[in-house]
Amino acid sequence: MEEKKVSTLFEEMRDDISRYISSSLELGKLEVYEKLSLGSSAITYGLILGGLSLFVLLFLFVTVALYLGDLLQNLWAGFGIVTAFALLVLLIMLLVGKPFKKKMTNKVVHFLMENDESDNKKS
Repeated sequence: MEEKKVSTLFEEMRDDISRYISSSLELGKLEVYEKLSLGSSAITYGLILGGLSLFVLLFLFVTVALYLGDLLQNLWAGFGIVTAFALLVLLIMLLVGKPFKKKMTNKVVHFLMENDESDNKKS
């Protein structure tokens, strides 16, 4: 009779361990989903904001080029000056690209670690 109780105890313990492992896996999966959804929503928002910024910048450059062309009485000169300015900015961005990428990578890692710390504080 005592053997039945011990075997029953082991079966219950096995079932509890099995449920614990499956719950832990489910929790890990949900945490990954949460991080993916946060990351993808941030990327989507950034892409939309970047696209709108490009349109604004394009219209700003065209407006400045038309204004300079009107001031200089030469439309080509106005667009040439704006194009030279845009190329200068592009050159500067290419020169500082590596530190900028490093800074953005650090920000993403900081964001993910910050979320991980806040998740640990909740549990």
